[in-house]
Amino acid sequence: MEILEKFVNSKAWEESSGESLLQIQLLAALKNFVIALGYQSPICYNMLLPILRRGIDVNSPDELLEDSMLLWEATLSHAPSMVPQLLGYFPCLLEILERSFDHLKVAANIIEGYIILGGTDFLSLHASIVANLLDLVVGNVNDRGLLSILPVIEILIQCFPLEVPQLISSTLQKLIVICLTGGDDHDPSKTAVKASSVAILARILVTNTNFLAQITSEPSLLLLLQKAGYPVDENILLCLVDVWLDKVDNVTSIQRKAFGLALSIILTLRLPQVLDKLDQILSVIVEESEDLTDEESSSNSRSPSRPHIPSKEFRKRQIKLSDPINQLSLENSVRDNLQTCAALHGDSFNSAIGRMHPAVFAQLKQALKMS
Repeated sequence: MEILEKFVNSKAWEESSGESLLQIQLLAALKNFVIALGYQSPICYNMLLPILRRGIDVNSPDELLEDSMLLWEATLSHAPSMVPQLLGYFPCLLEILERSFDHLKVAANIIEGYIILGGTDFLSLHASIVANLLDLVVGNVNDRGLLSILPVIEILIQCFPLEVPQLISSTLQKLIVICLTGGDDHDPSKTAVKASSVAILARILVTNTNFLAQITSEPSLLLLLQKAGYPVDENILLCLVDVWLDKVDNVTSIQRKAFGLALSIILTLRLPQVLDKLDQILSVIVEESEDLTDEESSSNSRSPSRPHIPSKEFRKRQIKLSDPINQLSLENSVRDNLQTCAALHGDSFNSAIGRMHPAVFAQLKQALKMS
C-alpha cells in the first residue's frame, strides 16, 4: 500500500507515460488489491480513484484502457456503497464506447455495477447518458455485442419499470424491429438475441402496459419497420405475440413467467384476431403454470442467506427476489383477463374456447382452479 501511494504521490504515473508496461502492471496489481480487500476496498480510494480516472480518460493510451476498465469493474463489484467520485466517472464510459466497442463486455458489467450500486441516485444523475449509451450500442453492434448489453437493459427496467422505458424508447423501438425482422433463426446467436429482446418487451408490457401499447403505435416505429422491409399490416402487439409463442422455450424461468403474464394481458385487447391465437396462448400459459408450480415447490425450502459483505452478487440476488414479475400471480392474471376476453368477444370467445383440445382445456381448468 505504501509503495503504491509513493508511486502516485511522486507523480511517477505521469512521468512513466512512455512506459505502458509498468502502468499496466500497476493497474493489474491495483485490481488484485481491490479484490483482496473486498468490502474494505474504500480504504485505498485516495490512491486508487485518481489512477482510475486517468486510466479511463478517453485520451489515455489504448493499451491502458482494457486494464483500466477491468480495474473500474472490480472497484464497482467490491464497493460496499457508491461514492460521489465514482458516480462522477460514469460519463467516461459513453466517451469510450463512442470511440470503440472493443471492450463492450466489460463496459456492460460496469453499467450493471452502476445500476446495482448506484440505484436511484445513479439514474437521476446520469439518465440522459444511459439513454445515449444504450441507443449508441443497440443497432450498431453484432449479435455478440447485443448479448452483452441486453441483460443490462433488462435489469435496468427490472429496477425502474416506470421510469426507464420512456427514457430509452428509441432503444426499445430498435428491439421491436429486431424481434420482428431478426433474420435466420437457425443461427443460435440470432435466436438468443431475439429471445432476450422479446423478453424485455414482455416485461414492459406487464409492468408498464400503457407504455408498450403507446410505443408500438408510434409513427417512428412504423417507419423503422418499413425501412427494415417489414410489412406493417397488423397490430404490432399481435405481431409480438407470435414471437413470444415462438421463443418461450429459449428463455429463463422468470422470463417465461413474464411471457405468460404478457400473453394474458394480450387477451384483453379489443381485437378479434386475439381469438385466432387463443388456443396457442392458453397452451403456453398452461405449460408455464405447471412449470411455475414445480419450481415453487422445489424452492420453498431454500431461503437466501445474507452474506457478511454487501457484494454485487448479493445485491443482484436481492433485486431478483424483489422482481415485480415474481410478485404477480400468473393464475390470477389469466383468470381475470380470460373473463375480460369473454366479456369483450361473447359468442366468438365461446367458439374459440370450444375449438381448444380437450386435454389442454382440462389442464387450463386445473391450472386456474376452475370448476
